[in-house]
Amino acid sequence: MWKFLKAAILMAVCAASAVAAAEYPDHPIKLIISNAPGGGTDITGRIIAEGLSKKLGQAVVVENHPGAAGIIGDGIAAKAPADGYSILYDSASFTVNPAIRKLSYDPVNDFIPLSLSVTQPNVLVVAASSPIKTLQDYIQAAKDHPGKITFGSAGIGTGQHMTGELFRQRAHVDILHVPYKAGAAVYVDLIGGQITSYFANLGSAMEYIRSGKLRALAVTSAQRNPRLPNVPTLSESGFPDFVVYEWAGAYVPKGTPPAVVDQLSKDFESVVHQEQVKKALEVAGVDVVGNSPTDFRKFLDEEFKRWNDLAKANNIRAQ
Repeated sequence: MWKFLKAAILMAVCAASAVAAAEYPDHPIKLIISNAPGGGTDITGRIIAEGLSKKLGQAVVVENHPGAAGIIGDGIAAKAPADGYSILYDSASFTVNPAIRKLSYDPVNDFIPLSLSVTQPNVLVVAASSPIKTLQDYIQAAKDHPGKITFGSAGIGTGQHMTGELFRQRAHVDILHVPYKAGAAVYVDLIGGQITSYFANLGSAMEYIRSGKLRALAVTSAQRNPRLPNVPTLSESGFPDFVVYEWAGAYVPKGTPPAVVDQLSKDFESVVHQEQVKKALEVAGVDVVGNSPTDFRKFLDEEFKRWNDLAKANNIRAQ
């Protein structure tokens, strides 16, 4: 009797899932972005949302829920109905936050990864007026003046902050972190000479580098970036495997029907490679990825471990 009941329940669940998948989507989808409007993650998320809307035949409506390094938006997404109509689109802070903050949700178990959408390297920049001309100059200045060389970030736990902390550890230098509330303010003070440096994301830094306001010393990609072919990587500059990317990807809450997860993951994987979408993303300064849930999960596991190890080794905690 119990075996029959279990079989009947399983058949009913499968049937419901199949019906849901067959009808999905039948109304607008919400894309929750855990960053402020106008930022890099918001820009790429909106480009992808527009492409998905055309692909799915339903509106994909962006909802920005910024604050607390993405925790607010992530928490809202974790508690959203698991029906495929609430999708989280978040940045690298998704994997940093559990290492340095107490969370009301579990980023590993409360979400199902869909696809890593885009990446971009960080670039170590100084003001064009700075006497620091090369990466070697930067390191020497830090050794000659411990605690005096500063690096800004858009806040504790951001990709720029953690990249700077990783560099501090790998280069064995005492550089001082100066957190800001937003990246725009970092650029103002960097160009004005109030801080020494910034491990900026390449997309936002390029206009300042091209205009001659900032000098690029090194990039964090595995190979030299074609937009800055004369700027060395950290890996080739004495720091093997120093590869860090800013990135953004999509998730759904746990419990979302498998058929819907499968459809959405394939849609996210393919939409970023559509000609119009890909071109718009590249103009925004990012590199297109669009990988599978399995590959995205592997990437996430590596990122969780990397930042957790760094935070523990350097006693990094958000207040």
